[in-house]
Amino acid sequence: MKFEKKQTVWAYLFLLPSLIGITVFYAVPYLMCIYNSLMSGGHFVGLDNYIAIFKNKAFLYALKNTMIFTVVAIPLLMIISFLIAQFLNSFEKITSFFRSAYLMPIVIPAASLIYIWQMLFNDYGVINNILNSLGFDTVHFFSSGFSMVMIILIYIWKNCGFCVILFTAGLANLPKSVHESAYLEGASSFKTTVKITLPLITPTTFFVFLMAVINSFRMFRESFSLFGTYPNENVYFLQNFINNNYNNFNYSQLSSSAIVMSIIFIGIMLAFFMYERKSDYLE
Repeated sequence: MKFEKKQTVWAYLFLLPSLIGITVFYAVPYLMCIYNSLMSGGHFVGLDNYIAIFKNKAFLYALKNTMIFTVVAIPLLMIISFLIAQFLNSFEKITSFFRSAYLMPIVIPAASLIYIWQMLFNDYGVINNILNSLGFDTVHFFSSGFSMVMIILIYIWKNCGFCVILFTAGLANLPKSVHESAYLEGASSFKTTVKITLPLITPTTFFVFLMAVINSFRMFRESFSLFGTYPNENVYFLQNFINNNYNNFNYSQLSSSAIVMSIIFIGIMLAFFMYERKSDYLE
């Protein structure tokens, strides 16, 4: 018992720096954010700030665009990443090369990425020059409905490689005997993937989904670089709303919208976590 207590004490001592960091840089600021969301002008106003932001058209635009981006971009990213991982899993000799190649978008600086996309898609860029030479009108990619498409493409391009590597690792750990038995019994590739592969890699899928959601809320840097502080209404996200309120020293609305965004994030995570816990991939 003394040895076990000694191990426990040492374990907590090693965890202490991380616990202090989480408390100081995450827990305390989050509690301060909750406090500020309930205050206005030094007075307690309860939920008035939350009611106010839900009456704010800019916030509603930001919330709608954030939800559209999340609902469209994350499933697309996961489907594309899984299909690429399935393809690479069939060619073991070239898998290591493509793993390295798919990581390139992650290590490329954001400024270089933005410069390339502006060079390709601005009003006088490569794509519009090609369209004009073919007799088509100029497409305003950065100030029209194409803006959301641009952000989704950048998000997928930037995060696809990392998700492919995670899916490839999950697929590599699957027992080959299960798939071989399914093929011998006449199961098609589609049915094998749906009935065997996907249930068996549920933990990997959950982790990929978690990382995809986290990275989706980190797209503000690219959006800000491409479209500026006040972008068109198609790509005005919650992060833009929060940033603008910060610049305007409106900390009450900033805190309220940040709490709403965190609740959305936690709700998505809990829903998928409950689904993952109920899945029968271990049976």
